[in-house]
Amino acid sequence: MALTRALYYADLVALKGAGLFAFNGVPFDDVAQSIAAAMMAWGPTVQLEGVAVGTAGAGTINTPTSKMILAPNAPVVIAGLASAGMVGPLSISLGTVVSSALAKTISASGGYSGAVVGVGVGADVSKVTVAGEAKLSNTLAALLGTGPAASMMARGLASGISKLLLTATGAGSVVGSPSTAPATGTSTSVMV
Repeated sequence: MALTRALYYADLVALKGAGLFAFNGVPFDDVAQSIAAAMMAWGPTVQLEGVAVGTAGAGTINTPTSKMILAPNAPVVIAGLASAGMVGPLSISLGTVVSSALAKTISASGGYSGAVVGVGVGADVSKVTVAGEAKLSNTLAALLGTGPAASMMARGLASGISKLLLTATGAGSVVGSPSTAPATGTSTSVMV
């Protein structure tokens, strides 16, 4: 299953009560829609690097069977919000909800796609190595609207989410040209 805006949004709304204060109403719905849209625009820029083992050749990550794993880590997102000046009970709740929802969505539906050098058929284990904070911040700023609070939220969420994604890993299979010689290789991929 691939990541979609609807999946991100559904998990954000489903977990809106995960923090100290439950979020309700139109303002949270707008924030959830903005985060979901931003994740879809930004997600394909998240890069992974990995190690593959199997038989020698040239292959690709078997995207439909690849799996991303992201553990919720609310303190990382809360720290991102605090770095932009958003502190207090509502920022703690927002960080908790965002961390929990993104971890749920990505772990349930996230995969990765890319090329493998040196291995034609086998298995791959990858780690997120690039999660561009600036691109996510710009995307969120455009979606959340104008004003100092929106700008602060965009910067804070981008900082926290990008650092959270740097803790994600992936596992998948490699498909391509098979041989009989055992081999180890490397992979470069993007989140899908």
